[in-house]
Amino acid sequence: MTDIRGSGLPLGGTGLTCESYLEFLAADYLATYIRSGGAAVRFVVAGSDDVSRRWHAGLAEVARAQDCLYVGLDAAETKMAMIDQIYATVARQVDWEDLVRRTLRTAWAAVGLPADEMLTVSAVAARHDVDAPEASRTIRRQLETALLGDTTLAREFRLAVLRLCQAELVTGDVIDVEKAAVLAWLRVEPVALRALRSASIYSRVGRHNARALLLSLTAWRQRMSGSGLVIDIDLDRLAVARRPPVEQRSGLYYTKAAILDAYEVLRQLIDAADALRGVLIAVTLPPELITDEVRGLPAYSALQLRIVDEVRDKRRANPYAALVRLETRLEVVP
Repeated sequence: MTDIRGSGLPLGGTGLTCESYLEFLAADYLATYIRSGGAAVRFVVAGSDDVSRRWHAGLAEVARAQDCLYVGLDAAETKMAMIDQIYATVARQVDWEDLVRRTLRTAWAAVGLPADEMLTVSAVAARHDVDAPEASRTIRRQLETALLGDTTLAREFRLAVLRLCQAELVTGDVIDVEKAAVLAWLRVEPVALRALRSASIYSRVGRHNARALLLSLTAWRQRMSGSGLVIDIDLDRLAVARRPPVEQRSGLYYTKAAILDAYEVLRQLIDAADALRGVLIAVTLPPELITDEVRGLPAYSALQLRIVDEVRDKRRANPYAALVRLETRLEVVP
């Protein structure tokens, strides 16, 4: 677990091998802490491109082995300075239909009418030989109490999920067009605002509400599925100070201002760890971003001070630390 690799860089303890840290995360985080609803944000310094590739591939593998949803975000493809883009990438990987069906099964069971695969009001009423209109009123009250009454979720998120649940009941309260519009809104896909008025949603997903929606999604997903979510963020592109010639460019590049905005987004996620549920956020950095005073962590002390380990053991690595080094050169601690 504490395999050491070299010496030389500041602001870190001893390094771990990629395999040993993945083994640790699987056993001590994903299988227990994350699965039970805990959340953590961890920063990983990969010692080389090869280590980085093995780390990302290994994290995806252990996440799926632990029945977690794995979502990879590359700063070269996703604007890390915009929390709404991060939320959108996660939301588009979520199986919304499965979560809605789980929510309905829970609601039907709560009112004493457990359902099988058929979750519509007519099917459940026929299964239990009860009056369909009465079953409709009962499940509607239960959903409104369970969803609209849950103030831990953002109001817009509660309304959106309620509409999806009502659409699945096939009572006519929500038609297919409204369901499609609400789902598109949740996934940050193009949708006309007028199509959302009947759902009492009046604004698009943006910087002002994306963080609350991400927190709500993680909480609702963990509650309904009982499984974890792994968000794997690669910040390697932030280290590119000068754009290559136009014909060689690919993806996104970051100005210093955009980098600081990206660091602020990560700082907010760290501070929101108590509100996140069932999530491991792993942020991978190249070694140069640890020391670069222009583009690296020293340029944004609000983030740096939250993750660097000022007190550390020079002989043993701490896998629980917020900042972990994988197969990289480390400083000699006196």
